[in-house]
Amino acid sequence: MTRRSLVASLAAAPLVAKPFPKPIGVQLYTARTLLAKDPEGTLKRIAAIGYQEVELYAVEQIDKLVPVAKGLGMKATSIHIPAAICLGENPSPFENALAKANEAGIAYAGVPYVAPNDRGSSGVSNEEFWSAWSKKMNRAAGIADKAGIKFFYHHHAFEFVGAPGTRPIDYMRKFLDPKVKLELDVFWVAAAGLDPIDTLDEWKDRVALMHVKDKAPGMAAITTESQAKPADFKEVGAGTLDFKKLLNEALKSGVDKFYVEQDQCPGDPVDSLAQSFGYLKKLSL
Repeated sequence: MTRRSLVASLAAAPLVAKPFPKPIGVQLYTARTLLAKDPEGTLKRIAAIGYQEVELYAVEQIDKLVPVAKGLGMKATSIHIPAAICLGENPSPFENALAKANEAGIAYAGVPYVAPNDRGSSGVSNEEFWSAWSKKMNRAAGIADKAGIKFFYHHHAFEFVGAPGTRPIDYMRKFLDPKVKLELDVFWVAAAGLDPIDTLDEWKDRVALMHVKDKAPGMAAITTESQAKPADFKEVGAGTLDFKKLLNEALKSGVDKFYVEQDQCPGDPVDSLAQSFGYLKKLSL
């Protein structure tokens, strides 16, 4: 074979598909009912599946679950902290939580949810409200930065409701400091009737984490999270989302952490987590 023919054959060869290159994490909220009864046994089952990282959903879990997770070979890398703590006038509870998180080796901390009663009296499309809310988030990000932790916001569906430019997600992109990252939940974007890849593009370089979960076929678009039914949540690969395309785009855009989450499961939550993990491990990108 000549050098020219060798180069030509290599150029014509198909690209080799690669497995998902990032550690696969789990948002422990998925197994909340089991953790309440048997935290150590539940974490053992999750670790046995092959999950490498965990995202906590309560500050007290830093003391209660992180040592157990570490003993099982899993690393706590992110934590959800209630908005009341992150954005409260007294910064001490937030600073104390961040100190604990930093000591545990947790890299990310963020607000998981804005409750309906906390979304402004004039409705969700209220620029003045979201401007003021963003200032509180920016202050929290500065506090987290001093503690050596990256700060983020995790959305649901209501943030995507309204005319483009006047949606809460648009005001957040406008008013939030770039140091406030987004945890993109692909289910909730899709549940609002939109394409998660469009949100990745709109928030270029600002999406640091992703919740990976699937959406049931035939689910109608919703305007708020309370409209979602238990059967709307599916294991990864068992619904309608194109995860090969979605995860490829996420990796290109620099998403750092990926957590499987399933808000509602048809049976044992750990069984659902195992199904999602199995799909992701077999997925060639």
